[in-house]
Amino acid sequence: MVKNGKQNLAFSYKPGFSPVHRMPAVAKLLLIPALNIIVFNLPFEVAVGLILIQTILLSCLRFTLQEQFADLKPVLYYAVFLYLSSFIARAFQTDLKEAFSETMTNTETLKMLVKLFCMMQGASIIFKTSTTLQLREGINQIETFIRKILPVSKENKFSNILAVFFCFIPMVFRNWEKAKTAWYARGGKTGLRMLRSILPVFFSIGLKQAWLLSKAIRARS
Repeated sequence: MVKNGKQNLAFSYKPGFSPVHRMPAVAKLLLIPALNIIVFNLPFEVAVGLILIQTILLSCLRFTLQEQFADLKPVLYYAVFLYLSSFIARAFQTDLKEAFSETMTNTETLKMLVKLFCMMQGASIIFKTSTTLQLREGINQIETFIRKILPVSKENKFSNILAVFFCFIPMVFRNWEKAKTAWYARGGKTGLRMLRSILPVFFSIGLKQAWLLSKAIRARS
């Protein structure tokens, strides 16, 4: 969906000429995930600091806070689900007030979510500054190097599969935004009725796109 002339779709590439945009995709695919995995095993405060640094970096690359938030909403939805399920589980064992208190004071859950937020933000940088073609070429370079040093077939297969997966990530969010836009255009409102109405359409469109893509891949094989 486009708002105010700017694209706010999750994990969508935004053209630019910054050093991060010009950095080889293979470098970003190796550096950013490795950095985030390391941070996940370090103290909670390191993840908070990296979130701040990545937010400043994305702002310097002229990504608005709204564009940044689009990629991070899944973590917030997961947080709501995690806390809600934890509260329900505790509520069966104790009274509601104590269950709520124990759920909200669980610092380990909060720390885990912050680290997950940090890792998702790192993935966002890769997708927002790299095209699908660049990601595919980067994955292909990594696979080629690995196959040179391992006693396996020299034909690259994994990179093509992973590239298709990367294509579907922004496509899924794009389909969801289009479905919501069509629902709101018909006067619909946010709620369970909206989910009941657009989810079947959302899944059917995704399945059709996957089927057409598989046909295209088979035709080129």
